[in-house]
Amino acid sequence: MNAMSFRVLPLVAASVLSGCAHVRLGQQVDVQAASAAADVTALRAGFDAKLAAASARRAQQDVDRPWLAGAPQPVAREVTLPAALRGEVQTSLMFPGGRVDLVTLGEQVFLATGIQVRISPEALLPAEGFSPRLASSAGSSASGTATPSASAAAAHAIAPTVAVPIGAHPLPRLLDLAAHRLGVYWKYEDSVIRFFRTETRVFNVRALTLKSSASASLGRSGKTSGGAFESTSGTRIESEGGSPIDAVKAKLEPFLTRAGVVVANGDASGLVVVTDTRDALDRVATYLDRENKALTRRVRLVFEEIDVVSNNSNEQGIDWNVLYARTEAALRLSPLTSLVSSVAGAGSSMASGRREWEGTALVIKAISEIGTIVRRTSVPLQTLNRRPVTHAVRTTFSYIDQVQVTTVASSAGTSTAPSVTQKEETVGSFLTLIPDAQDDGQILLSIAYDNTVAQPLKTLTFGSSSNQVQLQQKTIEGMGTVQQVELRPGQPVVISGFDRSHAQYDRRRIDEDASLLFGGSGKATKQRATTVVIVTAQVEEGF
Repeated sequence: MNAMSFRVLPLVAASVLSGCAHVRLGQQVDVQAASAAADVTALRAGFDAKLAAASARRAQQDVDRPWLAGAPQPVAREVTLPAALRGEVQTSLMFPGGRVDLVTLGEQVFLATGIQVRISPEALLPAEGFSPRLASSAGSSASGTATPSASAAAAHAIAPTVAVPIGAHPLPRLLDLAAHRLGVYWKYEDSVIRFFRTETRVFNVRALTLKSSASASLGRSGKTSGGAFESTSGTRIESEGGSPIDAVKAKLEPFLTRAGVVVANGDASGLVVVTDTRDALDRVATYLDRENKALTRRVRLVFEEIDVVSNNSNEQGIDWNVLYARTEAALRLSPLTSLVSSVAGAGSSMASGRREWEGTALVIKAISEIGTIVRRTSVPLQTLNRRPVTHAVRTTFSYIDQVQVTTVASSAGTSTAPSVTQKEETVGSFLTLIPDAQDDGQILLSIAYDNTVAQPLKTLTFGSSSNQVQLQQKTIEGMGTVQQVELRPGQPVVISGFDRSHAQYDRRRIDEDASLLFGGSGKATKQRATTVVIVTAQVEEGF
């Protein structure tokens, strides 16, 4: 007896210890699941708060710390310029006839001040070559300018002149006057006064250089034999998969002059190099600042689909099975084929005490079903402005599409070998969005949504009982939309919906006006399905 107790105790202890480990593991899983659920809820709450809390967004624009911003400001002339270029130094330049060309002006300034003067070759070209680029000359503008040596020699022979005011004036004022009238610029750097007409600047385009494209369509196409009715209907939206750098480069062309050159290779750097006059470069800089701000805007989107399905059905029936039997004759009243489903409750059983009515029965069936299904699908998304985003939740299942039976003959006799062919089907929710946030806060949204649901497979049986073949039949229901809408920040908008009601009543009686008490059945069904698609968007400004 004691030996038996000693053997049992270790088994009990091992069971208890293993049970404790199982409980601890379950508790750890519960804690991890609760923590993950809390994190997801907090993240979603923060995402939704940024969609609607306008006061919080305004508060983020104020920084309660000291900070510096703005373009650098040049220091005073006395700090960086030689004495001849300072504001209080007067200079008198006198030329025959009071007019002078750019080359002669540079030589006289050097002789008067001792400051070297350098003139860029393009500054000697005719000003007509730097007029705004027109559509008619867009093809010839790509060839660029002429060679500097030949153009400068030709320009020097017909060099334009400028009138210089008589008397003593500050030299910077005289240089500004001459440069303005000749359509050139001047600056002092590296101890040299340099006259120039064009500059080269490098701009940064804040856009992903990867090509992106989006295409969505929804509809039906008519494919019927000759002479049959054909129906075609559908909507398609498509975004070309061009490079953002190439698109920006094409938009820069109208800002340039005829001699301007723009280079953008579309590499990962996102840099655009432009050579043109200072005025044209300033226009390009203004445009790219606006474009960069638009390209770096972030758009928060919440897509919601709400489905409400309500069912209300009522079934009832009374079946009489009357049997009157005698030795000489027999009378039997069989019940009507019932419309009531087999799941309906049954009660009956009434039998007569007399022998001739033995076997008579009354069956009463009734069932009432009321059900409501609510499905809510919410998809939070965030993407860059003008960039497509696709979200998919899908399920792939397989079903038996074809069964072939092959007869195999052998010495032992004949036998059959079935061959099964399966197919796959994918259902789920597929969502594609392309937002375009404007400067005034308006959001132009292209949306494509398709939601498909597979109903339970139905089995169809063919053949005799000894050689049956079963196939599976699929049924797929879906709802989708392809459209373009206008949204306002933070305002939910119903972009699509679907409402379907179905009511049906069937009955069977011995006679059209006969009461249900004499036997019969009835079935009433009412169903309503409502689907609403809601989209909410919010814009976060870029840099």
